[in-house]
Amino acid sequence: MALALVLYACAARIPPIGADGRVFAPEPDEQRLWARAEKDATVLLERVRRYDDAALVARLTGLVERLTPDGVRAAGGPVPRVTVLRDPTLAAFALPDGRVFVHTGLLAVVERDDQLALVLARELAHVYRRHALAVWREEVAPVRVVSVAALGPTAAAILGANLRVAALAAVTGYGDRLEAEADADARDAVARAGWDPREAAKVWTVLARDLPGRGPLETFLLGNPTWLEARGATAGATEAVAPSDPLDAGRRALVRDNAADDLRRGRFALARRQLDRVLAVAPDDALAYLVYGDLHRLQAQQAPTPDARDAEVRQARARYTRALALDPTLAEAHRQLGLLAYQQQNLGRARAELEEYLRRAPTAPDAARVGEYVRELGR
Repeated sequence: MALALVLYACAARIPPIGADGRVFAPEPDEQRLWARAEKDATVLLERVRRYDDAALVARLTGLVERLTPDGVRAAGGPVPRVTVLRDPTLAAFALPDGRVFVHTGLLAVVERDDQLALVLARELAHVYRRHALAVWREEVAPVRVVSVAALGPTAAAILGANLRVAALAAVTGYGDRLEAEADADARDAVARAGWDPREAAKVWTVLARDLPGRGPLETFLLGNPTWLEARGATAGATEAVAPSDPLDAGRRALVRDNAADDLRRGRFALARRQLDRVLAVAPDDALAYLVYGDLHRLQAQQAPTPDARDAEVRQARARYTRALALDPTLAEAHRQLGLLAYQQQNLGRARAELEEYLRRAPTAPDAARVGEYVRELGR
């Protein structure tokens, strides 16, 4: 697993933004910290993929604005800017200059807006209480990776490039006292926005529910079982979780895309649950069937017996065929059927399906590579 160490003493108390009613101006060392945060954000965004969904970003921005205290706004505090990262691990973190990063992995799991609001409110509290500055003044030690087995894309970028401000916000946290302050502020913010904080706090139960199947990829605080348990115990979130909000079209696409990312990392059970969630509300989602076919195709490669392998192959073929029945223009289904046939050493069928893929998608990004496969199969 990956282990990042940040050593600091008990952070000094710093007045929160807007606490004294005066206009806020960052102090000189705070300006340097913000510059470091901006550099961290630049490097991070060069190494990871954004999830480009303007409607989703607008929705998250609306939640952030709703959670921003009036005193912070009046004082001229940093205006939060939300970026969604395509990463299936559980994470949301904010840099001290107001940049907020949210993973698709978190958005695919969180079931209601009040739950998401509580997570975002905690990150905003770290910004407005200037927790990064408090810790930074204690001469934060460099982040060092002790060992690495598997990392998600964001963790690999943060730890690999030694992004110290981002690591503090996302991986190590700010210490028990400052984390408790953020907990209290978040509950207040959620209540001011009109939600029930106890219901919102059930997000910690939701996030902890699948942790055993997530494996060592979970590097951030939101994937830490001890940290989640502490949040849930403090909030008293022990009752049953209320039903989730229905998945609209945008959220269905995100959950489906995140399932594909989990699948690429071998997290098959997580991918299956997400796809089942999509198909429960959209049984005609052709792309969900396409990803489900990939799930069975990859499981066939790891099947313990020939019978189990054959069963997975049949399921994969059925899912791909269903995807094509729902959307005959879905060229990717022909490519995946070709890969499945090749996996079974049915080379004639593999070539025919790949040729059909190229006929339907001649300008696809992988067209040249697939064309090479077709030529090899024809020899």
